[in-house]
Amino acid sequence: MERDELILAHESGFVRSFLIRERRDRYLSQLQLPKKRGTLLDRLNHRFHRDLDDRHICDSPTLPPLDTLCYIIASEDKLDGNFVPASDVPDLLASAAFGIVVSYIPGKLAAYKDEAPSNTIWLQRP
Repeated sequence: MERDELILAHESGFVRSFLIRERRDRYLSQLQLPKKRGTLLDRLNHRFHRDLDDRHICDSPTLPPLDTLCYIIASEDKLDGNFVPASDVPDLLASAAFGIVVSYIPGKLAAYKDEAPSNTIWLQRP
């Protein structure tokens, strides 16, 4: 799968699987528009938890192998749009000062952390 296709799979998979229905179309369109993406990503810092579908929040996720490449959606430009190995995610989440989403498996497993100080919210679908 090409990089652009993989990015789209992670972003659309996250939005369609873990956000409330009322917000999905807005997120999908604004994530694709460079001028609107930054404003939307700023929402990760404060109000984003209201957009999560509570049915998929879990306490003990089943994590993939450590060599799995995860995709980052973040309000910090240096992190947003990057891929990192799953082995780096715990440190990344612990050190993140601003809102961040880590998509492990598109539409199946993700982690979200609000602006610091905050705890990680795990999202998983079967």
